[in-house]
Amino acid sequence: MDEGLFKKTPNGVFLKAVISIAMSLVLLSLEFTSLIYTLPLMAFVATSRREDGVKVFLPTALILILRSLYYSWGIENMGLWVAIDLYVPLSLLVAGFIWTITKGKLEKRLYLSLLPALLATILFGLLFFMDRALFDAFYNSMKDAFAAVMGNTLSSLGIEADIDFLFLMVGVTVGVFVFPFITATACVSFFYYEVRRHSRETDFEDKIASLELNTNTVWLLILFLALFMLGRFISMPLVLSMGFLSLSVTMLLVYSIQGFSVLMAWIKNIGVNLKSSSLFIMLLVISLVMPGLNIVVLFGLPLIGLIENFFDIKSRRKK
Repeated sequence: MDEGLFKKTPNGVFLKAVISIAMSLVLLSLEFTSLIYTLPLMAFVATSRREDGVKVFLPTALILILRSLYYSWGIENMGLWVAIDLYVPLSLLVAGFIWTITKGKLEKRLYLSLLPALLATILFGLLFFMDRALFDAFYNSMKDAFAAVMGNTLSSLGIEADIDFLFLMVGVTVGVFVFPFITATACVSFFYYEVRRHSRETDFEDKIASLELNTNTVWLLILFLALFMLGRFISMPLVLSMGFLSLSVTMLLVYSIQGFSVLMAWIKNIGVNLKSSSLFIMLLVISLVMPGLNIVVLFGLPLIGLIENFFDIKSRRKK
């Protein structure tokens, strides 16, 4: 164990840690900022020693667990509800901690950081698949809550809809995209951390522009897509089809990282002085608030990344 973990924390560092945790919890409590709640924690580690990360990540995890236990106390299947409530925030928290303490290639750090969330997703799937009674109880309770909210809303708008079918579609959509959504949010946090930690380095932008994924990574995407398409020809449980589609979307997000690197390289090659952080914010704003253009960003980045996997379009653009 690193001795730095046991050294006395200076008052200034302790205060900065407390402020980071407080800001993180405030973001978590706000609906529209809850998914970026780890950013203050990442900023703390980026401006401190790597080993200081445990001083903000561990207290935040304990607070999250106590908070979830408090709100779930006494309800039926309490353990399951606590696990579901903590699934996203703890996945992001653990991913951020692993990213800040690891070194080496981007792919290795990314996959290691997302591995706990992936394992948790698989465990939830296996639990519901093996315990049908538990799944039915959970599904019906969620459907009743959904019907109570959406039923009144649709009735006030004069819309008639099959609530059961509508809830099924919503449930499948959430099940497919929850892990890719965690991946996307984690990547935002990781990029923020790297910018804060290395932005003063003169070659930081060159590192972003020269980033390359392992060419063999594409086989993971091909494998997941093939397994998903296999479900069109043979009988396959819905949970497996959802899982393969979710992993395929996740791999496309990974190739968005390479697509971003290609864009950064093109910008540098034509002599435009634009920082990677500025480009990232521009693409993020476009993808969130500009209908039509956001589709171009969401599909264009992974497409460019995949093309770069087979053809060296960075150097061709430069020539």
